[in-house]
Amino acid sequence: MKKVLFWLVFSLFFFTAVFAYELNDEEKQEVWLLKQQITALSENDNQALWSFYEQARDLIWYFSDEKTSYYLTQLRDYALNKFTTKKEAAKQETEELKQSLLSEYVSSLANAEELTENCYWWYNTLDNLSYAYDFPTALTIAVWYRESSCWYYLPKNWDWPFQIVNKDYWNWEITKEIFEQTIRDFLEFSWNKINWYNSKNPDTPIVLWYRSFNYADLYKFAGLYNGLSGSTVYWDIAPANEKYFLEKMSWEYENWKKNWLFLQFLKVLEWELKQ
Repeated sequence: MKKVLFWLVFSLFFFTAVFAYELNDEEKQEVWLLKQQITALSENDNQALWSFYEQARDLIWYFSDEKTSYYLTQLRDYALNKFTTKKEAAKQETEELKQSLLSEYVSSLANAEELTENCYWWYNTLDNLSYAYDFPTALTIAVWYRESSCWYYLPKNWDWPFQIVNKDYWNWEITKEIFEQTIRDFLEFSWNKINWYNSKNPDTPIVLWYRSFNYADLYKFAGLYNGLSGSTVYWDIAPANEKYFLEKMSWEYENWKKNWLFLQFLKVLEWELKQ
């Protein structure tokens, strides 16, 4: 799908003549038809819709003529507005679920430390990509914080920011483009883990989506992501390091200094509901 989207945009604009912008009725019709193509190609496919937006956004920098810039700007804004409208509707659907989970574990939140400013500074980027991949935004941020305290740089171990050990980024200078790619890598890596588990346990699948999440499946995910306690992925799996998920829960880990995955997840939910 991404290749189809790229060539649709590339073939149209690479061969566009360079001349002063002044759209006629035929060109306005072309823009309208292109928007319909975006809708058709991204129907029920938020990754494709977000990819269309990113391609139009990035291609603008390569074309200086007014017509091409206008076309790309129209497509960029159309894709982004469509994506954002869908995402905001989905976000509203989760408010009751977020409030319910927070209410159930409110005593734990009393002991939680605040997440770092970077966790929220990059929220929109993390939220957009999480929605595109149908993954809980709070979990994306919680893992980022758990693995690297939401730092925005590439450290010497090359695995930052989500510490995916089989994905090396070397020690290049971080850019927005590289950061976005690391988020995509995390989301794809996580879905591969979840799909692997679900293929072995079709009767009790992990359900972690943008609109749906629960304590039990977050616990399973912690095991899949950080390491399992046993040698099998069948049935009720658990993290090898229990504290990766539960540290500083009020009834058991009050003396630990750093929030770990579940508390961080709750802290993001709390922040989201206040926005």
